Amino acid sequence: MTEDKNIPNEREEENAVEMVTENVTVGQIDGEVSPTDKPTEAYDAETAARVRAAAEGLRAGGEDEQEVLISLRNLQVYYKVGGGLFKDPKYVKAVDGVSLDIRRGETLGLVGESGCGKSTLGKAILRLTEPTGGQVLYRGKNLANLSTGAMRNQRKNLQMIFQDPYASLNPRMNVGQIIGEPIKTFGLASGSINTKVEELMETVGMSRRFVRRYPHEFSGGQRQRIGIARALAVDPEFIVADEPISALDVSIQAQIMNLMERLQKEKNLTYLFISHDLRAVRHLSDRVAVMYLGRIVELAGGKDIYREPLMPYTKALISAVPVPDPEIEAKRERIILKGDVPSPINPPKGCPFHTRCSYAIPDCKRIVPALAEIKPKHFAACIRISHEHPHIEENEGLGVVGGGTPVR
Repeated sequence: MTEDKNIPNEREEENAVEMVTENVTVGQIDGEVSPTDKPTEAYDAETAARVRAAAEGLRAGGEDEQEVLISLRNLQVYYKVGGGLFKDPKYVKAVDGVSLDIRRGETLGLVGESGCGKSTLGKAILRLTEPTGGQVLYRGKNLANLSTGAMRNQRKNLQMIFQDPYASLNPRMNVGQIIGEPIKTFGLASGSINTKVEELMETVGMSRRFVRRYPHEFSGGQRQRIGIARALAVDPEFIVADEPISALDVSIQAQIMNLMERLQKEKNLTYLFISHDLRAVRHLSDRVAVMYLGRIVELAGGKDIYREPLMPYTKALISAVPVPDPEIEAKRERIILKGDVPSPINPPKGCPFHTRCSYAIPDCKRIVPALAEIKPKHFAACIRISHEHPHIEENEGLGVVGGGTPVR
């Protein structure tokens, strides 16, 4: 294998995380999709079956005993835009055929550029955004088909930590009311609700005496702790953390990450951790999924994907992570992607990344790559790589070596 000098190595990346966490202590637009608008075939139930089969194989081999808690099968979220009496509507394919499993007790990191569909995917799992198609299976039950009342009963098991802690808190309610509301809604208090609220505040490292204060009286980090306490109030199994540290400064980010790690161990929580900060994702995540234009393009173990990324897009994302060593950073060259992110209203034919990929060949415009297992537990969607030829920089002249579906 040839090492890409633009990709920070494992030691450098660990140093970056250590600098962040050192010495820190934790105290839709509605619209129907035309039935003729077919989903992307390469990301269909067959792909989901391959991913699940690989997961089952790992568990059978004794390497992974975790059960699948959340399973996504060809999940789609399309938004209708334009159209009218004499004009056909168009659709923004925010999530376009995503299939993956999230195992109980793990943290799955989700990364990608702004606008790639990360937050929409997280909201679709919880049905805060209604899916257009596909399935969201929670313990084998399809959440996408549940009635409003039945889904409401499931919300105590599925919670969310929002990106903007201030916008997600009701300014007319004090902290006690904010945290206590879900407890009262689901009738979960065996004793005093106030006692439960105070216990939750101490769990997230806040003093009981703040219970009567309002959101505007707290700092950003404190507001995010309140948001975490509210999510924990109903004892959920699964939490979507939608960029929970992006609005916070570095020292507070480390505190929130440490808090989330501690709570996961204590309560056996399962996280979908959405973030732009690849250092934070590496620090927290057991596995990492890379998203581009509404699709998963790479999926692997947290350390594996940083040590040996396979997709050119993933390599470019990782090369953008600064290394906290002036000498190394001065010698390192970033991988700069050409062009802008294509519009999800009119995505490129074939591989969605071919318009920005330096390794693209004419066949990339004609074949939709399948998400395939290139290495053990390491999936990627690219026709230029395969199990026999996993390193794209060594495959010059080989043409198509991976699988996919021809564009119709």
